[in-house]
Amino acid sequence: MANRKKHLKLIARRMMSGVVQIHVEGYLEEDIQSVMNPAVKRTGNWSGSGFFIKYKNLEGYIITNAHVVRNAVKVQVSSMLTSEERFEADVVGLIKQLDPDVALIKLSDSELVRFKMLALREIEYLELIGNENLSRGEAIKAIGYPMGMVEPNISGGEITNFVSGSEYTTERFVTDAAINPGNSGGPSISKNGKVIGLNTAVIVGADNIGFITPASFVRIIIDNLLQQNEPVFAGIGGKLQKNAAGFNAFLKQPEPKGVIVAKVVAGGFLESAGLMPRDVILAINNIEFDRHGIVIGKEDLFRHRNIFDVMRLIPIGHEVTIAYLRNGEINSTHAYAIRNPEKGVVSHPVIKDREYLEVFGMIIQPLSFEIIEAMNEIDANARIDMLQTIDDEKPLLAVTHIHQGTQADKMEWPVGELIVKANEQEIHSLDELREILENSNNANILLECRNGRIGYFQLE
Repeated sequence: MANRKKHLKLIARRMMSGVVQIHVEGYLEEDIQSVMNPAVKRTGNWSGSGFFIKYKNLEGYIITNAHVVRNAVKVQVSSMLTSEERFEADVVGLIKQLDPDVALIKLSDSELVRFKMLALREIEYLELIGNENLSRGEAIKAIGYPMGMVEPNISGGEITNFVSGSEYTTERFVTDAAINPGNSGGPSISKNGKVIGLNTAVIVGADNIGFITPASFVRIIIDNLLQQNEPVFAGIGGKLQKNAAGFNAFLKQPEPKGVIVAKVVAGGFLESAGLMPRDVILAINNIEFDRHGIVIGKEDLFRHRNIFDVMRLIPIGHEVTIAYLRNGEINSTHAYAIRNPEKGVVSHPVIKDREYLEVFGMIIQPLSFEIIEAMNEIDANARIDMLQTIDDEKPLLAVTHIHQGTQADKMEWPVGELIVKANEQEIHSLDELREILENSNNANILLECRNGRIGYFQLE
């Protein structure tokens, strides 16, 4: 045991030279003012960690967490190999929704040359583990720059648990290794010197509980990030519910195995596979599920992967085999892995990507989850109204800011209104509203909201 610990320490020290500190100047995305009025941008400075990734023949590429660089204006990197020198880096791509929380940045060619000239030795490129058959109690080392330290920190611990994915989240590993703010994006490494995942998050107020994004999710998205595409993962395309013995007679099943299809979403995976509500999904690609949707098998005895975890790691476009029960008979079908259809309300976490229109003294934006969350601080009742729209298939336009002394202010329009019509025409996008404003033959525009409120505004 002592020899194994010593071996892991030596590996961690060697790999430490491949870990970098990331210095960021950018916009503070949690600022409510900037959410409700994207013209307002508050800047700040923060830091995180990352590591040089060993991938094909690439040089100068660094993996980190998406939340470290998501709203960055300027990104710089420093390393223990080059004293306290800083090097400019560009954001190649990132998962905007932070699920999984992964980004790829890169030193420019000239900065990479300068880095090599100043480095005490060659860059240590870290390799992602090829097989994640990890178990509880497996020793790891987490490396990063916590709390803004200027030198990398190595903390030891074990894999203590696994958190299954869900309809909305990906799987994570749990560790008792110390992961603090600033450690985000650094590697967690195993005894074989491979990266098992990215240090991602810590639970505030909890002792010795941190999260790691598995290397499997990093591997599956690197090519997409290199192509500057935001990766997407395969989804079920419907709602599922747990099975139970009480359904045996109704579903004509000998025992409660597999999960019940509760809803099939139009344009989603289940629909393309020909599945219907009340079918029971028994297996995907020969991976069987129990009545809770958990993978059945000895290798998963102490790691509860579920049906969502299995689907997410199937590349988009790959053929999938589904075994299911219908009317007491076991059937098999095939479909291609696809992403879940997008709903009307989506997320717009990147500030520079937020579209808005300023007209009649108000800021109008496509309704997003960020706006709904911000409304909780402004008008909780308006937020409840917004929450009722999250399953709508078409987007909605929200009034998110009113300038004082303007037409909207004098008409006493409140923030939070959801505009659904302009001059009696149904609208769902800023482009549709702009077209009506530009082509109107009248001097006035009639706007109507979801709750029936109207506004009669004069074109200026």
